[in-house]
Amino acid sequence: MLFRTITTVLLVVLFAGCVSTNNKQPKAMPHYTLGISFLQSDNPTLALREFLKAVENNPKDPHVHAGLARAYQYKKAYALAEQHYIKALTFSDNDPKHQNNLAALYISMERWDQAIEYFQKASENLLFMRSELALMGKGYAYYRKGDYPAALSAYREAEAIAPRQAVLHFHVAETYVALKREGQAVASYEKALLFAPTYSEARYQLAVLLLKDQKIDEAKSLLNIIVDQDPLSAWGVKASDFLKALK
Repeated sequence: MLFRTITTVLLVVLFAGCVSTNNKQPKAMPHYTLGISFLQSDNPTLALREFLKAVENNPKDPHVHAGLARAYQYKKAYALAEQHYIKALTFSDNDPKHQNNLAALYISMERWDQAIEYFQKASENLLFMRSELALMGKGYAYYRKGDYPAALSAYREAEAIAPRQAVLHFHVAETYVALKREGQAVASYEKALLFAPTYSEARYQLAVLLLKDQKIDEAKSLLNIIVDQDPLSAWGVKASDFLKALK
């Protein structure tokens, strides 16, 4: 299993259902649908072209602006993505999905305080169905700010909603590492692997901690599992190099 970047994990799926006003603006619908298809096939350039046409035909539809924002975000045109997420919020009367995704964009832009603000708004909305993602994003923004107790507090709220979220446990572990609480970090990495047995990055970081604790055989075993499961991935290559260095 390949685990995506934290920003991609935090983004809420936008593309369920139809354009909200397609009965009024039928010309927008084909471009919107094509834009979705191109994003899902990892072609943000063609998606961008289609969403621009959709916005031209339906300039007040929040879904269209959100799709365009996502395409800009994939292209790392963050300022333009921000503009269209804000338009999506305006035309949707602050839909928490768009609040969450704007916050995820601010993670990419390293604007931690704004990310925290919008993740908080999304998590507090009782109609938001993925509040655990907003809380996890809030925790990650606090982590990047260096406020580790606040990060753990947000992660705990997320865990209460979604206790089997492997990526969440990974980020709890890295926060414990930053606090030099290695024993708790080990337990959290193990929990991440319990829920996602092929999570190579979690297994690698766990091996690093075990090596620091002089548990060499256990660490080697973990590294060998990564090489066996995922030899051509970045983590598989790193694990292989690490094993060679240990010899």
